Amino acid sequence: MKKLLLRVNLSDRSFREEEISPEILEKYIGGKGLAAYYSYKELKPGIDPLSPENKLMFFIGPLTGIFNVYSRHVIASKSPLTSTFSDSYAGGWFGAELAKTRFTGIIVEGKADSLVYLKIDGDKISIEDAKDLAGKTTYEVDALFKDFRVATIGPAGERLIRFACVINDPAKRQRAGVAGRGGLGAVMGSKNLKAIVVKGKFTPEELVAEKFRDAAAQLRRTFIEYLKSEVIPGVGLGGNLPVMQLAAEAKVLPVRNFREGYIEGYEKVSEDAFREVTIGKSTCYLCPVACGVHIKVKTGSFAGLDLDRIEYETVALNGPNCMQLDIGTIAKVARLCNEYGMDTISVGNITAFVMECSEKGLIDYRLNYGDSAGQVKRVEMIGQRKDIGDTLAEGLMRAAEKLELQGHAVQIKGLEIPGYDVRGPVGMALAYTTADRGGDHLRAWTIVAELDDPFTITGKAKLTKELQDRNSALWSLIGCDNIPGNTTGDPAKFVDLSIKALNTLGWKIDEEKFLEAGERIYNLTRLFNVREGFSRKDDQLPLRFREPREDTGWKITPADFDKMLDEYYAIRGWDHDGKPTKETLERLKIER
Repeated sequence: MKKLLLRVNLSDRSFREEEISPEILEKYIGGKGLAAYYSYKELKPGIDPLSPENKLMFFIGPLTGIFNVYSRHVIASKSPLTSTFSDSYAGGWFGAELAKTRFTGIIVEGKADSLVYLKIDGDKISIEDAKDLAGKTTYEVDALFKDFRVATIGPAGERLIRFACVINDPAKRQRAGVAGRGGLGAVMGSKNLKAIVVKGKFTPEELVAEKFRDAAAQLRRTFIEYLKSEVIPGVGLGGNLPVMQLAAEAKVLPVRNFREGYIEGYEKVSEDAFREVTIGKSTCYLCPVACGVHIKVKTGSFAGLDLDRIEYETVALNGPNCMQLDIGTIAKVARLCNEYGMDTISVGNITAFVMECSEKGLIDYRLNYGDSAGQVKRVEMIGQRKDIGDTLAEGLMRAAEKLELQGHAVQIKGLEIPGYDVRGPVGMALAYTTADRGGDHLRAWTIVAELDDPFTITGKAKLTKELQDRNSALWSLIGCDNIPGNTTGDPAKFVDLSIKALNTLGWKIDEEKFLEAGERIYNLTRLFNVREGFSRKDDQLPLRFREPREDTGWKITPADFDKMLDEYYAIRGWDHDGKPTKETLERLKIER
């Protein structure tokens, strides 16, 4: 089956199909790889991310909708939050449904003159009027399309909140997916595109060429056995809620806007605490793990509130980082973020920033640590761009610059930091600063490998580089974020199974070529960022992480960090300023 790309021009409301060449697929595979390739090829340097010149891209991978735990899709664009290349991933069911339409990707260009949605119903493609959807929450939009898979923005995307996200199927009581980071919901809103609704017509078997179907069916059974024996025992509630205890015991929780790393009573918002309010589980397409969780708050001001998605980052940033240990409050914040369509990591960081500045008397606005009502109100103010919420809706970096309080903002390249204090696991410091979309933990989740020896810088550059390359390759297929990081066995087994799955479908690729593709992809996203003016000066930690921790005194010295960064650049084949060398580009066959 040919790999097709759907191009949609909203300015003139036209669309066309084109075939993705086998040469491009061989080098970039799918998913993140194709997102990187088309972003670098087609986005002009220096464009405003919220202008019609920017493009919004949706891609799946060659395994999407065919094999277990490969149901994800990637959304990519130039970020309005960071001005870097930005790729954000979502699980659930939308990606698999897109696979059933025969399209490997969608590239949205231009801007509609009024609010619209894109409808793909089998072979029928149309751009529909969406004026009746204006202002609706993500749940309300999804509920109107019960027979379709829906990727939609909420009011935050329409209001161009710079950390607005894209959510798929939040009202269907199956595992919803959230492309949460980088503000791609704002890009979608800038194009007057409220939603993409999809209904495919192919089955998983029909997505596979007939001569490969028996082998693919056998490999699916192998995947099931692997998931049962090595993944389900290692993946906890919500996919990663066990990390709360891990981070607390290692004293690397975000607490009081990353001023401390441990909080008494963290157990109140641990996996066990959420298990007490869990009323059901949900799963992504074709996945037996069922790590999605549906909770209902039992007590307190928000008793009766239900929420069908909760994960560690949401809890850590909106909980301990804000000195908030009430499950109901955290659930309410998460629910509001999902309704408005806002990144919970960004919201948690911004809330803690406001709380710290309020505590120190640096702003007129008052919000105390642990203030449940105030915390919820502030989320609503951001979602509505009301009063101080209008400033905060621009993201932490821009808000701090406007308020002249940059030293209290924990962000890298404009992206608010995830839930790990790097003054313990120093490899995460390198992972954050060299991530291609700004301060991010998923490109290289080094923390588990660092727990036994967190303060040592030796080997962290190599570890970071290898994880970034491996994940870039897996996200081109597109694999689950929780695997292989949370497996009980050797993470390499998931890579091996993934390569076997590719070859079962007729590819001819070994581990060396697979990981080289990941390295090629990561270098291409670096080239995108270099072209936008990013360099070593931007691969730096925020002031907060260069200061001693208030509770332990832990810190990362400039000398240690520079040593890690120098080693990382050398291993990558980048020059002292972080630019890929000519020799590296030639070795990886990257054309500039």
